[in-house]
Amino acid sequence: MAVKTITQDSAASPASGTPHSSNSKSSTPRAYVIGMPIASAGLWMAVLAPALVVLAIKVSEITTPDTRAGALSLVAGVGAMVALLANPFFGRLSDRTTSRFGMRKPWIVGGSLVGLASLFLLGSATDVATVLIAWVIAQLGFNAALAALVATLPDQAAPAERGRLSGLIGMTLPVGLVAAAFFAQLFDNALQMAVVPGVVGTAVAIAFAFTFKDRVLTEKPAPLNLKEILGSFYFNPRTYPGLGWAWLTKFMVYIGYCAGLLYLPYFFTDHLHVAETDVTSLVFQATLVSSAGTVATSLAGGWISDRIGKRKGMVIASALIMMVGLIVIATSSTTDQVLVGQAIAGLGLGCFGAVDVALIADLLPGSQSENAKTFGVFNIAQALPQSLVPAVAFPVIAFGGYPALFLGGAAVGIIGAVLVIRIKGVK
Repeated sequence: MAVKTITQDSAASPASGTPHSSNSKSSTPRAYVIGMPIASAGLWMAVLAPALVVLAIKVSEITTPDTRAGALSLVAGVGAMVALLANPFFGRLSDRTTSRFGMRKPWIVGGSLVGLASLFLLGSATDVATVLIAWVIAQLGFNAALAALVATLPDQAAPAERGRLSGLIGMTLPVGLVAAAFFAQLFDNALQMAVVPGVVGTAVAIAFAFTFKDRVLTEKPAPLNLKEILGSFYFNPRTYPGLGWAWLTKFMVYIGYCAGLLYLPYFFTDHLHVAETDVTSLVFQATLVSSAGTVATSLAGGWISDRIGKRKGMVIASALIMMVGLIVIATSSTTDQVLVGQAIAGLGLGCFGAVDVALIADLLPGSQSENAKTFGVFNIAQALPQSLVPAVAFPVIAFGGYPALFLGGAAVGIIGAVLVIRIKGVK
């Protein structure tokens, strides 16, 4: 039976039983253009504040110096894995939500509130188990909200304006990262560092949820097939070898990037012997210089690659720049040198992120039937390292310290960059 869907464009897909993503509008509401990126930055700020500083500080408070690296690896690794699975899962559920308030709003509002509640638990935790539980709940809540938020783009935006909006949304992660670091360095305890950014981010997201007319699914879709759910997480690299090599490149480059990001607070305290009271300020400075480079080159990278008609060379170059930044950090003897390394890595990351997406778009199958799924699989390549790096970091740190972890990550990233030459059919 066809599903009747009330939308701004009144489009529905009888064959699929879910709303069609097309939008016949010639322009996007100004409130959406302004509000959606702000809401996205707010949610990223809420979830990144714990990941950036709070988890490390909270774990340090409740463990010994000999056990804190392992405890942080456990919490960060499990949380990242939950985020990896939660985002596509809740995105699929939002596509099938029949609430009278709309398909996306319940998940944006509900997910944000669940995430915020978990931050109170995280900030007041007194043992590792509670920190782990709170962080898992935070990842579930905020990823449910983020998945529904991103899904509003094809619902609300006019086709001719989606590229511009996508570019703005792509900048919200580094903006959220800087905002999270800014709030963290204003306070001196983990509870405030976690909750204040969470309150601000949640308030912004909920306010946005009431500014647009959401699509409403009026009849319940058929039960979701397990095979369809599992099929959202992979594609066949034998059928699409170019996409396979591109996925491996992205995966390995982000392994290097995560190696330098997750353990930066401990690098300051344990390797450079910085006082713990100064760490949050230094992390904010490092995040600021890195994000500034990321924003600058993300705006320019895609435009330049379009102009010269070449992607592979820029992907390789930008990935290598990222790894040079990581090497500079690993060999640092001063905090100023760390900031230089962060700036270099940020410049590479912005260009890599922009051109890598364009390269993937060039490699998509001509049928265009699984574009969203394919991009979702590439999101796994970016998110999975957040789980794998903590899993292997503890023995590497125990063997050679934090410089060994950073240099090992850089080596993996360099190999990933070189693999781009295996991609055929695009320049």
